[in-house]
Amino acid sequence: MGKRLRCSKHSLLIASAVLMFSLPAGGVAARDRAKADPILVQGPTPAGVELPQRESFRQVAEEFIAAAALGDMAKTTQMISPDVVTRTGREAVERYLADDVLPFFAQFKETGRSTTVTRTADVPGFVFYMYMVSKTDELRPFVIYVIEENGAKEVINILPDRFVEGRHCAFDVGQWKCPDFR
Repeated sequence: MGKRLRCSKHSLLIASAVLMFSLPAGGVAARDRAKADPILVQGPTPAGVELPQRESFRQVAEEFIAAAALGDMAKTTQMISPDVVTRTGREAVERYLADDVLPFFAQFKETGRSTTVTRTADVPGFVFYMYMVSKTDELRPFVIYVIEENGAKEVINILPDRFVEGRHCAFDVGQWKCPDFR
């Protein structure tokens, strides 16, 4: 079943999940929420899924985020699943990245302090429900799906400014409220 852990930042990096959170308008400033301990929320994980495997998917997500924050269209396009590019069309993928994803990450300052991690359905991979702290210290939620496809880890979907109830942690009245996967 899912677990909720509280641990040091270093431990979270090792665990490959730094929880990010979203807040409704009028919430506490990101710098005030950053004082709270990082939180890891792990959804149910089938037997045999090891930490290093999850970490390798997280590294792909972080690499995509870094490229998007730099506005690197070529790199972000290259990291999208070839099957998605074939089905959707390269132009449509590039248009989505240019219109939605790259402008969202142009405001990137850092990742937030919380991440919820769940398995993808039907294919090997993970979904990371995260937040970014913008250059104006706003917390903005997003979701990134990373799967294994033809032996490679690929980004299959990225949903900027998308808060998913029951998956993202939220900071409410001075404390984190996170999904309970028990």
